[in-house]
Parts: sequence; structure tokens; C-alpha cells
Amino acid sequence: MISEGYDGSWERPNKSLTTAAILGLIIVGIIYYYGLNIVAAIAVFSRGMNYKGGSFLEEMKDTIMATKNPIRLSVMICEFVFMLGPTIWLIKHWHTKKIFSYIRLTRVPVGEILLAVITTILFIPVSSFIGEFILKQLNFPDFLAQIDAQIFTSYTTGEFVWLIVVVCVTPAICEETLFRGYFQRTLERTMGMKSVFIAGIIFGLYHMQPINLISLSLLGILIGFFYYRSKSILPGMAAHFTNNLLAVLSLYKMPDGHPVVAFLSGETPFLGFIASILLSGVFVIVYRQATKKNSVVKELAAETGQ
Repeated sequence: MISEGYDGSWERPNKSLTTAAILGLIIVGIIYYYGLNIVAAIAVFSRGMNYKGGSFLEEMKDTIMATKNPIRLSVMICEFVFMLGPTIWLIKHWHTKKIFSYIRLTRVPVGEILLAVITTILFIPVSSFIGEFILKQLNFPDFLAQIDAQIFTSYTTGEFVWLIVVVCVTPAICEETLFRGYFQRTLERTMGMKSVFIAGIIFGLYHMQPINLISLSLLGILIGFFYYRSKSILPGMAAHFTNNLLAVLSLYKMPDGHPVVAFLSGETPFLGFIASILLSGVFVIVYRQATKKNSVVKELAAETGQ
């Protein structure tokens, strides 16, 4: 479907929007992947490598601990430069110069955003339980998990705030613009509701975390649902921020290593998993009803490119 409001080079009757969505995602993915690896490598090696004669894994842990702040800074810079930047360029040149309109950076009732946040909070035990279950089944070494967690662990208030900027604010803006604002948005123009599931699964694969693949895909589908129903990127951004904030909060520790918020760091009980499914399911229905009233108006506006 080609709308009159779109005048980019890809907006031609003989060009596939599905191809544009997939090709655009691949292009941005390659730019970001190589850009991040180059910048992170420079950040790490510029600090020097102090080998102490230990095992490879011990050296890796020591290196990450010594260079975690340069790595964090690299991730934040690269998401804005190599992910958000190319995404905006693609939208502007392939589709329309009305970038905010295309990604749906539009106002929505505060209630919709709050519902998205509450639903995400209620859904987190589902994600945690699935991840923990897969971790046990695969016998993933605890040592490797600890190495991965070091980048996201904070021990001071300043470090915690810094991680909120890097891990919560940055992905909520950059990843949502790419996956929902561009990829799902472009697919949605021809696929409708199917775009929610496709974008959600690709979102899970993008993070390249086999243990959390199912959890991240389900989260991507949930955020995509918020985007599809509200016709705004804001509820999804709020949900993405909330999910990552709780993850960072669960790894916020006191100097002695004990978690600041203990209940977020414990193992998810089976009853908590079941309750999470039921409660988040109820709030998904509530969200659907809350957005039903003006969904027709939003659909018409979306179809005309407004």
C-alpha cells in the first residue's frame, strides 16, 4: 500500500515494502554490529591488557571489569550513531521526510503509557522464569553468566544512574525507533497485525542471547502490541525502559555484594510465573479495550500517512 504522504525513493508501486523493512534492518544491523565491535575494541585495548597468568576466563573477567565503563560508553554512542542515525536516514530517503510521523512519535493519553508500564512489570516474572529454566536445562556455566552480568552490575548510586542512561534510556530510544518505528511500521503497512509477531521474534534474535531468546521475543511481541494498538511509539518506549530498569535494579548491589533490592535478584517461583501469566494477560486485554475507543481514527490516520 502506497500512501500519498510518502515521497521517498522506495515509495513506488513496483517496490515491496516488506523488502524495504528487511533490507533496512539488515543494513542497520551490519552498520551497528561492525561499528560497535570496532569502537568497543578500541576502547578496551586503549586501556591496556594486564595479563596475570590466570585462565582465559579469568583474564576475560578481569578485562571486562577493568574496561566496563569504556564498553558501556561505546554501547551508548554506537546505538545513537550506528543504529538511530542510519534508521533515520533510511526513513528520510526511502519513505518520507516526516520522520516523527512515520515512527509515530505522537502523543497518547497518559493512561495508555501507564498501562503499558504496569503490563510490562507484571510480565517480567514470565521472562525471568523462562530464562532461568533454559539456563538450568543447558547447564550454562555460572562463571560465564557472571562475566556477562558484570557490565550491567552497579555498586554505587552514580554507577546505577549511569547504567540507567546506557541500558534503559538509550535502547528505549534507539532500538524502539529501529524495530518498532521502522521495521514493524513498514511491515505493518502491508501485513497488519502479523508485523507484531515478526518484529518481536526478530527483536529477540537481534540480541544474540540464546538463553533469553524466547523471553526477549515475547517481550518484543508485547511491546509491538503496544505500538500496534496505540499507533504511538511512546508506550513501547516506556515499556522497554521499564523492563531494562528492573533488570539494572536487580543487579544494583551494595559494596559487600548483597543486592540492594533483594526480591528482584531471587529465583522466580513457579506460582509467581503462573500469576504473572494471568495478570499480564488481564492487563493486555485491558490495554486492548483502552485503545479500542480511538483505534479506528488512528488506523485511518496511519493509512493516510498522517
